[in-house]
Amino acid sequence: MKKIILFFPLFILAQNFDSLKNEIQNSLKYKIKEKQIEIYKQKVIQAKALNVGKLNLEYNGAYFFEQPVMKLNTLEPVAINNNQLVYKEISSSLPMSEKKHFIGEIKYSYPIFNGFAITNIIKKANLNLIKQKLELKNLKRVLTIQIAQIYANIYALNQQIKALNTQKEAILNSKQKAEALYNAELLDKSNLDEIDAKYFETIASIQNIKSQQKSLLETLSYIINKQINKIDSIYISHKNFKPNFLKRSDVKAIKQTLKIANVDIQIAKSKLYPFINFAVALKKEADTALLNRNDYQNIDKSYAGISITYNIFDGGEIKSKIEMAKIAKIENQLFFNDYLKQIKTEYSNLLNQYNALFYQLNSAKKEIKARESYYEYIKAKFDEGFADVSDLTTALAKLTSSKAKKEIIKSQIFFIEKQLELNKGE
Repeated sequence: MKKIILFFPLFILAQNFDSLKNEIQNSLKYKIKEKQIEIYKQKVIQAKALNVGKLNLEYNGAYFFEQPVMKLNTLEPVAINNNQLVYKEISSSLPMSEKKHFIGEIKYSYPIFNGFAITNIIKKANLNLIKQKLELKNLKRVLTIQIAQIYANIYALNQQIKALNTQKEAILNSKQKAEALYNAELLDKSNLDEIDAKYFETIASIQNIKSQQKSLLETLSYIINKQINKIDSIYISHKNFKPNFLKRSDVKAIKQTLKIANVDIQIAKSKLYPFINFAVALKKEADTALLNRNDYQNIDKSYAGISITYNIFDGGEIKSKIEMAKIAKIENQLFFNDYLKQIKTEYSNLLNQYNALFYQLNSAKKEIKARESYYEYIKAKFDEGFADVSDLTTALAKLTSSKAKKEIIKSQIFFIEKQLELNKGE
């Protein structure tokens, strides 16, 4: 039987921003937060369990070193003195149980009234769960912004490498013509060496930028927990944004904190009310492990009862807890107001920067045209022997710098645009 072996070429596909954004759920930070949400789901179950009562089974066995007894002191007449009876105290004891003693009990208890504490504890658990889900959503927003920043920086570095490679090719072309001029004794050796120096300087710059690019790709791979070797291009457009900050996930999470603070006040106030609990139990005490014999007492000690606990005086502890809860609510409200003002200010500053960058981009495009025209002019003069190498390399370096600057501005616009989109609210 012949084996057919197929060889497929391996392509490193470039990842665009949208595909990277969809990979965020693979992030370890995201997965950790998901596990935290599962914990809070269990806390809701725990809180609800308080409202259905508890059924417990308890079994105890003991061996007494001495047999339990009940001591009796009685007076018995022993003589007559002056026509009066004289009594003597006589002590005796009665066994109460065997040395082996066993107790078995099945007990169900239910909180009849607790000042609405359990109701508010359940409410708080649900609010905390909602808050955690909003924090997960906000984590996705934060990670997306981080990815956008790294993506924009990698793009800028890619374009710088591209511009420097173009510069390198231009230097090589100029070097060939310089060598021809040198061979014709129309150019000094120092000018030819200067071209070589510029060539190697360009190669060093390319390698340095590639090192930065590799570091950023590793950081990007770490964030999304997936190896990324190459990114795609970017797309920008001058957009109008209408933010609604109250619909942002981080703002919603803080609003949940305010609701939780209100519930904390109610939980603190619940201590002002009496706590009433009901209990019913099947209980047996016996001298045998099977709880079927007791020669001294009744075996069945089952019962049903109600307990009432009410605090009469605690030195102001409950009142202090209520005041603390009220102060915490005010603190959370102040934090919410400050946070809202902060994100509004940051958004406004970003929007101003965003609009200004488009003016800079238009200016950079015009600068490139001017630099290209000047470089072609100097290059033509150099080819004719009317310009030296210094003028040529300077013109080329300025052209390369202008192209890189334009792409850096584009990357900044891209990053700020993503920030504005993600921070404006749903």
